[in-house]
Amino acid sequence: MADPHTPVDDPDAERTQVLDTQAVRDQWAPPPTPVQAPPYAYTPAPAYAPGPQPDLARVDHRGSLAWDLEVARRNNRPSTDVGLLLLRLFSLPLVLRGVHHVATYPQLVDSLRGHALLGQAPEVIGTLVVAGELVLPVLLAVGLATRLAGAAQAVVGATLLVAGIGAGPLLDPATGALAGEVPLLYAALGLALLFTGPGRISLDRALTSAGQERRVEKRVARRLGE
Repeated sequence: MADPHTPVDDPDAERTQVLDTQAVRDQWAPPPTPVQAPPYAYTPAPAYAPGPQPDLARVDHRGSLAWDLEVARRNNRPSTDVGLLLLRLFSLPLVLRGVHHVATYPQLVDSLRGHALLGQAPEVIGTLVVAGELVLPVLLAVGLATRLAGAAQAVVGATLLVAGIGAGPLLDPATGALAGEVPLLYAALGLALLFTGPGRISLDRALTSAGQERRVEKRVARRLGE
């Protein structure tokens, strides 16, 4: 006889379901409260405090644009051009010597003929000297072909100096100065203008300013690598 307390596998029998209590609690528990981030705390930036100013006297500005412009301005002062103009005008009295040599041309040729060095072609040298005395000072005064005229005047002055020294004593007995002092000064003046040029107050400057600007533009472009 079967035990009445033994469970019988009856499909219609009532069954008891064991529930998971933790799952039930999780299902019916209220949703978790989201954690809010703390509000952003704004911290103002510190006020700007200017530091000590650099000592401009100790800063090396060489090579800067301001440095180059200041050097160029000091090297191109108007007073320099005025000085070169006066230097060129001082050649004009040489024209009077040329006029005198035109009036006394035979005596000039005779004095050159008796010179050991200049006597090889006295007529040619005399003509060149007179032409130089008349033309070169005018070219220098107006500043036309200044460097070439300065070199030619230096040659004319040296020729007159050599001719004067060969015709008499080295020193002038009346003054004690060099006998060819005046031709030497004209030669030195022409030689100086050969190296300095005429300056901006001249025809050379007016005629060649456009070409100089083009050359400057090419040099700047080459320096900048363009």
